[in-house]
Amino acid sequence: MPPIWPFKKKKQKVVQLNEAPPAPVVYKRGEDPNARDVPQTDVAAYRDALALFGGGSDEVNAATDQSVHYEGASEPSVSSPAAASASTEVSVGHTWVHHTDGYHYKRMKDGSFDSTPHTKGDDGSYTPYS
Repeated sequence: MPPIWPFKKKKQKVVQLNEAPPAPVVYKRGEDPNARDVPQTDVAAYRDALALFGGGSDEVNAATDQSVHYEGASEPSVSSPAAASASTEVSVGHTWVHHTDGYHYKRMKDGSFDSTPHTKGDDGSYTPYS
């Protein structure tokens, strides 16, 4: 058992604020509680914000799935043209994989990776990063 602390802790006073309680929310039987009236927004301000942040267009487009553009750390599928340039098969027994950190890594036939990062030259040769 830990020893008893010899000094007493000072009691802090709790500050009470005199505020009016919030108005009660009244629901009716059969009413959906999530289908309440939403405050109206300023449509002109919304369109101005869209024009400012939407590249000058005030058109609203549905969101697209951005995960299809992410290659990640694994080798991308060979079906896309970007994937064909991201990893190239070499007759030596390894594959070059372009990682999102900008470097290229050797993937051996057994699936293991060489830990040395490489840079790709203009002529297509790979040199170890030092």
